[in-house]
Amino acid sequence: MVNTFLRKAAVGESVYITDVREAFQARGTRPFHIHVTLYDRAVRVFPLTLPETSGEAEAGFVAEYVHACIYNILSALGALGVDIYLDRRDSGSLELAEGLDRVFQTDRPKEERSGYGACLNVNERVMSALFPERRRFVFRILDVKDEPRISEPSGISQEQTIFAQLPGRTAGKKLLGMDVGGTDVKLVVSVDGQLSRCWEFDWNPASFTRAEELTGPLLKAAEENGPFDAIGLCFPDVVIQNRIVGGETPKTQGMRRNSQLDYEEQFAKITALTHALMEFVVPGGKVRCVNDGPMASFTAAVERGAAGEDLSKGFFAHTLGTDLGTGWVRPDGSIPDIPLEVYSFIIDLGSYPQRKFDPEDIRSVYSSNSLLPGALQKYGGQSGVFRLAAWNLPQKAPAVFQEAIDRGLLRWEGERLVVPTRPTDMRKEALEFFMEKAAQPGQEACQDIFREMGEYQAVVWRETNFILRPEAEDRGLFGRLVKRPACFRLIQEGAVRREPGLRLLAADSSLANTPLMKQLDAHPDYAVAQFAQAVGAVYYACLE
Repeated sequence: MVNTFLRKAAVGESVYITDVREAFQARGTRPFHIHVTLYDRAVRVFPLTLPETSGEAEAGFVAEYVHACIYNILSALGALGVDIYLDRRDSGSLELAEGLDRVFQTDRPKEERSGYGACLNVNERVMSALFPERRRFVFRILDVKDEPRISEPSGISQEQTIFAQLPGRTAGKKLLGMDVGGTDVKLVVSVDGQLSRCWEFDWNPASFTRAEELTGPLLKAAEENGPFDAIGLCFPDVVIQNRIVGGETPKTQGMRRNSQLDYEEQFAKITALTHALMEFVVPGGKVRCVNDGPMASFTAAVERGAAGEDLSKGFFAHTLGTDLGTGWVRPDGSIPDIPLEVYSFIIDLGSYPQRKFDPEDIRSVYSSNSLLPGALQKYGGQSGVFRLAAWNLPQKAPAVFQEAIDRGLLRWEGERLVVPTRPTDMRKEALEFFMEKAAQPGQEACQDIFREMGEYQAVVWRETNFILRPEAEDRGLFGRLVKRPACFRLIQEGAVRREPGLRLLAADSSLANTPLMKQLDAHPDYAVAQFAQAVGAVYYACLE
């Protein structure tokens, strides 16, 4: 069984973690049960079963699977601690469990952690925000014969839905919605329920070496257009209780690499951004901040609520942009206080030939921040399009690949292939090029790129269901990858090919049901797919 996966990986095929889990759970005999104590002290159980192995390669593959499972769980849910229940007579399982502290670097300071340890950096910042007593994360190893029976909540939530009420709360107020992304910032101003201004500016926060380079433009935009009754901020990092606390995303990569300044001190200024924005709201006003993924799900929920749809299960969405964002909102409009860093998920345990490229090469499967292979960051957003184009087009559509080179959308830097960001950032133009090609008849190789992107969405759907267990089954998709109908149809095609029951919903003009979104849809220069989350941020600012 394990050797079959190894053979696929060796020839460059993806080996999805969901397929590995399905096989191991069906045929494995060795218990490796994971009990996760969450921030609210509830316990979530993941009863993994591992197969017997033969040789170092098979044992190494099983270990990578276990590490990826734990990494995905911690990236999504966070934890106060993890207990491993196993058969202590199984020396292989015991050795694997005893190595978790080393692999996840539990005893190292944040600045020395890498790889799997990156998720604990985020976890520590969240724990510091939630628990002043500074609890310490721990792994514990226990015998499966002593495993307690855990009863987990189940059933449909009875919370009252609030989404349909929010558009009416814009009346008589001046509100600012800010959508901060990896390549641009989009902003909208609502005055008494009317969309009075809508604009954007490009930037590259990954290149910033000081916090002020990131916070300065946002504060200036609020100052020039304020004061406001409330500000809604959509930010691409972990947000817990209105504070930006993650600090491990590509957007702060330049600051992390700046050895001249203390990174924790720099990131503290970003954590304080919501407080700094309070200067530009009226007395009694508020600033509400949330991660861009939850903002996507919140936005879709408000629009669907305005159309009278049933949101008793809440809503779950992804943003397909610079990276992949994930959002989960409950029926009452609240967002769980968990990291939800799904873009960090390791979904592919194969594709070995693509592991020879460094993370800055677009052909690489290595995350540019955790440096782990098979990370969703290189599969779910624009990086997935670039990687598939660079990997497949030279053989399947060499003329298209050469055109991308000739137009400066792809560039060789020695043996490394990149999408240039200097002197001009070509990421948007490169993505538009491949989307345009995929929309043309006869461009099968380019169309296959977006079908495979849909396949990745299906894998993410199954992995998020396994870890998060949301009641909502549909997935809303936001961002540039779905604004072109032809590309969205290809993504749908690839997704249902793998998961026939999966329903993907595009955040296009059909999303426009509230007054503000209808005004955006009628705007001659801007599209719903581009500015929907900025409008959603306006409604988010209206929550009590």
